[in-house]
Amino acid sequence: MSASASLLRIRGLCVDFPRGGRVLHHVSLDAGAGEIVGLVGESGAGKTLAALSILGLAPAPGRISGGRIFIRDQELTQLGEEALRALRGRLAGFVFQDPLTSLNPVRRIGSALVESAMRHSGLTRRKARERAIAALRSVELPRPEVAMRAYPHQFSGGQRQRIMIALALINRPPLLIADEPTTALDAAVQSRILELLKRRASRQTLLMITHDLALAARFCDRLYVMRGGRVVEHGAARELFSKPRHDYTRSLVEALPGRRARASVPNRSRRQEPREVLAALSGLTVRYQGAAQAAVEKVDFSVHANETVCLVGESGSGKTTIARALAGVIKAAPGQLSFPALKDHAPSAAARARHLQLVFQDPYSSLNPRWPVERIVAEPLRAHRLCGRAEQKARVTALLSRVGLDPRQMDRRPSAFSGGQRQRIALARALAINPRLLLADEALSALDIRTQARILALLRDIRKERKLALLLITHDLALAAEVGDRVIVLRRGRIVEQGPASRVMNTPRSKYTRELLAAQARWGADAHSGGMYTSHP
Repeated sequence: MSASASLLRIRGLCVDFPRGGRVLHHVSLDAGAGEIVGLVGESGAGKTLAALSILGLAPAPGRISGGRIFIRDQELTQLGEEALRALRGRLAGFVFQDPLTSLNPVRRIGSALVESAMRHSGLTRRKARERAIAALRSVELPRPEVAMRAYPHQFSGGQRQRIMIALALINRPPLLIADEPTTALDAAVQSRILELLKRRASRQTLLMITHDLALAARFCDRLYVMRGGRVVEHGAARELFSKPRHDYTRSLVEALPGRRARASVPNRSRRQEPREVLAALSGLTVRYQGAAQAAVEKVDFSVHANETVCLVGESGSGKTTIARALAGVIKAAPGQLSFPALKDHAPSAAARARHLQLVFQDPYSSLNPRWPVERIVAEPLRAHRLCGRAEQKARVTALLSRVGLDPRQMDRRPSAFSGGQRQRIALARALAINPRLLLADEALSALDIRTQARILALLRDIRKERKLALLLITHDLALAAEVGDRVIVLRRGRIVEQGPASRVMNTPRSKYTRELLAAQARWGADAHSGGMYTSHP
């Protein structure tokens, strides 16, 4: 592509951090009008930092130390903060990876959408409101007129991501930068949102950041592969996947999991020996103030020692609410939760936390931004007084190594890490006190496939060593099929189906489960046929 044909041009971009040195090394890329360009690579490769730098949003104290960035004929690296602020939203829209921290928690979402449309598109308040409702409807947010009056915390992670997409699209900017825009979405909604973005890309340039190689193969025209802050290879998506030139690209392609396409799930049933019940839900019902219907209603199931239970369903189905109730973040009615393994049907918060840990869906808002990683991971050890300071550091070092992070970086704060790396920090913190039950709320969705495989292997090892129970919340049915002993399918706060993974995934009884599996199968086939793979039957 010639430089003159590019809407976005980046030439030799370098970003330095005072303590971390150079993080981006001479990154160059082009994206033409109506083109979808993908930035792919493992977590920590520099994808998000490169995209944030386009609009002058690189996190402090990082600074652009070299290179030039153009959108059309406007050079952005020469502009001050006030000029850049005027261009954000109008010249380029950004779908951030962390929707909860990107939306103002004390502001109704309708207010943010309307103000953006008025400021950047010059619309009247009435016209801006009409466009805001249309934008929410286009991303399939339920009851958009009602949603306009709600606050970010009243939505699920997937719904907040759709709100972010609507906010980025509302002013119809020529450039849309989407950082993992569908990570928190189930297969059916993901497919529809990507189709929406693809239709908009015919009139816009779309820069897509993703660790999902299958998605990139299906969705993008061209790809740039990043590793260690450098572009190691770029080219047409089909050509890059069929004939990768760089060893790193080849290793990523070879890691593409055939398991993502629907396949027969093996029967992993165990010997029917009695197992200890760690947590039991009996008629759990949670209703948020002002909500028209209960977030969770009459949910019954138990979690036993040394088993993996997967909660699946579309965003907003109540999965996270259940995990928060178990962890005590949300108060449940008396008698709806019990913890037989604790020998106490109503344990104190400290007793519950000692045996049960929650890995939150959003690693950006769940880690204290002022603390270094060493203190974050060691905090449960300190709170429960399990060991002295010297042993704390040794445990932190071992935990960071086990989740694939460099212990030499433990003095850095969360802002120095990518989303996937932060999720591994959160996982290390949860594992620090050797809990009996781990609640993992989309804990793997932010990880690239190679890191995800390493974390799954780690969890299997820990489960074997300590008889750990895992309640895994995911919208990825293929992941549930791979790791789950039992699968529980939720829809609108109710259980529609539950049973052994082999039975639920191979011979589902619920129409809704069959629809989810069909959507996942279509997605897997389309994704693989977009690259070097052929469609699965």
